[in-house]
Amino acid sequence: MLRPPSAANPAANRVILALALAFALVGASFVWRHANEPKRDKYVLINQTSNHDFDLAFRTSLKLAEKKSGIENALVLLPELPPGKGIEETAAQIFSRLRIGERRNGRGILYLYSVKENLLKIEVSYALEGDIPDGYCGQLEEAAKTYMLSEVPQDFISELIITSNLRGMGSKSDAQEAITRPSWLNAEFLSGGAGAVTHGYGKSLDDYVRAIQHLPGVRMSEFTASTEAAVTAQRYLLSLAQGIGDPRLPLLTEGSRIFRAVVPRNAAQQRRIFRFLQDAVPHHLLYANDLALLVPQPGKSNLPVVLRKGQDGLWYVDEPKAWTYFHRFEDDVDFFVKYADNPFLPQLQALNMPHMAYAIYDHHSATPMRTLYPFALAQTVKVLEDRTKASPNDAANYAALGDLYLFEMNWITKAIASYEQAEKLAPNELQYRWRLMDLYLNASRAEKSLAELKFLSEHLPGDQVTRAWFESSKKVYEYSDSENNLGK
Repeated sequence: MLRPPSAANPAANRVILALALAFALVGASFVWRHANEPKRDKYVLINQTSNHDFDLAFRTSLKLAEKKSGIENALVLLPELPPGKGIEETAAQIFSRLRIGERRNGRGILYLYSVKENLLKIEVSYALEGDIPDGYCGQLEEAAKTYMLSEVPQDFISELIITSNLRGMGSKSDAQEAITRPSWLNAEFLSGGAGAVTHGYGKSLDDYVRAIQHLPGVRMSEFTASTEAAVTAQRYLLSLAQGIGDPRLPLLTEGSRIFRAVVPRNAAQQRRIFRFLQDAVPHHLLYANDLALLVPQPGKSNLPVVLRKGQDGLWYVDEPKAWTYFHRFEDDVDFFVKYADNPFLPQLQALNMPHMAYAIYDHHSATPMRTLYPFALAQTVKVLEDRTKASPNDAANYAALGDLYLFEMNWITKAIASYEQAEKLAPNELQYRWRLMDLYLNASRAEKSLAELKFLSEHLPGDQVTRAWFESSKKVYEYSDSENNLGK
């Protein structure tokens, strides 16, 4: 069990604070509607939509971005543009009316997105035009036409804020290129059936597999899996250096390919990941049964690279497990281990890596048993789906399906849907609550994650650490709201 926070245990206090701030990850899937006229907040989030599940996460992310860069960031989401007005005129009027950047010595950025027209406009203050030129903004605005129609648009919003602020800080080496549509990404990944491009269309595994299979052929023979983990790792790093985000990369596990289709990344994003990893050399390569871990040096903005040995003797890169076995919070650069059964935890502790005193979730939640790889992913999904249909009141079947989506593909939306059903059927099964807390956390559903944490703290009265997480998180949100009101 996790030790309770105390003055004698500063590591525990840091984990609790990190957990509290982590609820502020940027993210959302949107459903839009008309709302009231915008009001001026200190941290400007104007969301005229019917879905406000992510407002708190958005606002706190805007605050964290401003704290780091000294730039005021404002996010405005509209269901449609005002009658008779274009997006440029609307953005200029909002920027002027709300005086974006005035309290930051004229340094401000407005991100305006209108759903009906599927248009993004980035309005930059005069003081930042040298670092964030029109051409750069134009590339981002064009990319939004693709990314905002994807199943998980929060990654685009996150990258939008990160890269814009890096450039605004003069860190062009970290944001050399704007986000653009990946060359492999086409309308088939965004279609809602019959070729229609729709907002929020939820695809099945078969849809993504079919779309990947229909991509035009490319030559990737230099990126095959190797019998040596170190060789596969180096080939993977080379693919990042070349900006390859294509899901057909041969050295990836099948689940990794689905992950890349659900959360597409372009060349600029991949090259930036490479630069972070390259800055963290020399790397450690650890082994644990059928897994290997490429560990970057501490103090860098990285997650480790997870490799998985197949029954064919080849080592593949398992991208989902970098996110499901580990976590990096917004207020830190060094990764954390999520679960106490992580096979690498003792070795990471022996290396004196930061944050390795214990796992975030300790023994409250665990990783599922791994299936020997390769295996028929789509067939396994179908088997579990058939079980849920045959026994619709068996919560364990939904939990197993959720774990498959999460740990093999990091398909957050599918995993959440499965675990929500499991929790509905077995509301007092705390392991389901822990999993949903983690899923909501990574989906930026801050209020829902906090609600799960509240339930856990109330049903684990002797667990002082869980209670402290809840109280700390609640204070962060209360502080964010009260601070936000100062600008009205």
